[in-house]
Amino acid sequence: MNTPLALVKDHHGTPTCFLNGAPYFYRLMWGSPPTLEGYPLSECARRYAEAGVHLFTFDMGLGDVPPTARENRLAIPSDLLQARFQRLLEADPQALFHLRVHLETPEWWQKQYPEECELASNDKRLCQSFASTLWRAQAKDFLQGLVEQIEQIGLSGRVVAYQCCTGSSGEWVKGPSAMGLICGDYSQPMQTHFQNWLRQQYQGDEIALRRAWNDPAAAFERAAVPGPEAQFRTQKARGTPQSTFRSPASEQPVIDYYRCLAELSAELLIDFCATVKRVTQGRTLAGAFYGYLSELAWNAGFFGEGLDSDYSTYQRSGHLGLWRVLHAPEVDFLVSPYSYGFRGIGGEGCAMPPSESLRLHGKLYLFEDDTRTHITLHDHPNYGKTDTLQESLAILQRNFAYVTTHGQGIWWLAGGSPQTPHIELSQQPAFQPWIQRFQEIGTLALDLDRTPCAEIAVLLDDESMYYQSPENKLDLPLIFQQRLWGLPRLGAPFDLYLLNDFLSGNLKPYKLYFFLNAFRLDQARRAALKRELHREGRAALWVYAPGYLADEASLANMTDLTGLNFGCGEHPWGPLINLVDFDHPITRDLPQDLNWGTNSPLSPVFHVADGGARTLGNVVYAQGRCRPGFVVKEFPEWRSIYSAAPNLPAAVLRGIARYAGVHLYSEAGDVLYATRELLALHSARGGARRIALPAAVEQVYDLFNQRIIASETAQFEATLPPASTALFYTGRRREWGKQ
Repeated sequence: MNTPLALVKDHHGTPTCFLNGAPYFYRLMWGSPPTLEGYPLSECARRYAEAGVHLFTFDMGLGDVPPTARENRLAIPSDLLQARFQRLLEADPQALFHLRVHLETPEWWQKQYPEECELASNDKRLCQSFASTLWRAQAKDFLQGLVEQIEQIGLSGRVVAYQCCTGSSGEWVKGPSAMGLICGDYSQPMQTHFQNWLRQQYQGDEIALRRAWNDPAAAFERAAVPGPEAQFRTQKARGTPQSTFRSPASEQPVIDYYRCLAELSAELLIDFCATVKRVTQGRTLAGAFYGYLSELAWNAGFFGEGLDSDYSTYQRSGHLGLWRVLHAPEVDFLVSPYSYGFRGIGGEGCAMPPSESLRLHGKLYLFEDDTRTHITLHDHPNYGKTDTLQESLAILQRNFAYVTTHGQGIWWLAGGSPQTPHIELSQQPAFQPWIQRFQEIGTLALDLDRTPCAEIAVLLDDESMYYQSPENKLDLPLIFQQRLWGLPRLGAPFDLYLLNDFLSGNLKPYKLYFFLNAFRLDQARRAALKRELHREGRAALWVYAPGYLADEASLANMTDLTGLNFGCGEHPWGPLINLVDFDHPITRDLPQDLNWGTNSPLSPVFHVADGGARTLGNVVYAQGRCRPGFVVKEFPEWRSIYSAAPNLPAAVLRGIARYAGVHLYSEAGDVLYATRELLALHSARGGARRIALPAAVEQVYDLFNQRIIASETAQFEATLPPASTALFYTGRRREWGKQ
């Protein structure tokens, strides 16, 4: 009974699901749940099964519990629960299940327990507060009861995973108060939780609290969740008007609250997963949607779901608790949709969390492919909806190539109803052979070396996000756009980590380290960064304000970290870089009309004032200032490269990578993914490509077109059609039959 049905463990260099003791390429069909009346997606499920996909996911949860449920045991009606499994088993007798269990409370519960619900800054009650101990206890009881119900109907051996969902769309984001123009949580449960958290954070020392908050009247019993003026940082609450960074001297209460929210979210997620593990006796997987740290610069306005605003979702979402979740053995997997930012042809289909940190910590990542294909019958939300079958296939192939080269799992959205199909096999027969081919290649890849081969590490700092302005003027170009535009097209793979993984000394050596937002570093983290970086000729790329914040903000802090001397202008402006030196290896292949930056006003705006640094470009900002803003400086053990403006183009990153000694596979600007034995290209333009591999291989094989391209070579040529994706095997000689 205690033998795991499913577990995650390392296999050939990446966390892998083992199903009944054997490695398993984790692929699923996701669709609307069956009902008592029937299952509109029955034919689609049957076709997925014919294509080799027997794992299905659908939504269930507290929303299915009727108002008549007993208070101490909320449960889904047994006939409804059994019908959902039975309808799918009729379509596929081999069906297995990954259950998306929603713990967000229904309307009747919110009316019954209004004081347990989140109170927003507009005095409206929303859904349950994350700090509600009543909801937490009932949700855990519901999870236990669900497992017991499934055992009673004899289907526990078919449930592979429980995914614990809450927040908007089940994604651990409190939509209105995290993404809109209101904020929270002012409920009594959260006020009490925040006070208790402060007592623990400051070890019961009220003098320490007063010193940190710069408030001689601060007291644990009177501490309150900061008001909207502090959270949104309106003019009267700002320590430094229009500064891009929060000032701990005047804003420590809101910094503390957001840290409290993040830790609470992580604690809840872990507790729910631990409940699943305990009740199933460790036989199934447990996980959640979480960790969207390369994505949350957007807000409700991006989705057309409310008034647009200048505010990011990072601090208010609770996803900043990722570091704690990564260290929790109770959590097996994390999930996200792929990035919403640029889904169309030529775009990038990437994970929202820092995917290599998940791999490093043994977490399986599941990629939600909810592509809106050309047969989708609606155009809202559009999310990069394709126009033709060719475009649909190219994007599905690109997303699968990303998953395969990153050692991940995937689910495809089959449709919410007959009116909103997405990858609806019964509606578009051309999709079925590709779903079958994907699962064949994914299974083949289980036997390949899937350890990362990138020579570039991109480092994202969750800690610094607490100290930034809640506005997204910096995060949009610095993280969201940089991740989707410049990085995937530079011609070499890269690995995205949390900065703390680098500081912990847990990363393999890389040639280039791209520090996206290493702004807030205390003495210990600063020392760790320099210890890991200053050796072996490593190159560092810094952006905007590296190391600016320690106990206080200063240019000296930036000098200490980067080895460069700085000046700055306080007047807010959008910094842009203009190249002036075209004789350096970084810039010699760049056109003089290439520039980058942002038109969003930042403050301060930094420039370099260091005669020992070589100026490659000037930063242009307020009052027409033109100061050194793109520079390089070499030291005996390492090299320091700095850009005063964010969102570096692919061509500039390519030059920096070349200067750092990184191997470039291609310079054509295609989206590129690579491992030791796999290489993928996604191209809008298409055309002839010459690919340079890091070393000679015995065979290059086109996995999509199923033909040998080259043998015994370190270079090969391929012709890509416009709007297409190619996936190549690059390794030892194999016999290619049906996988």
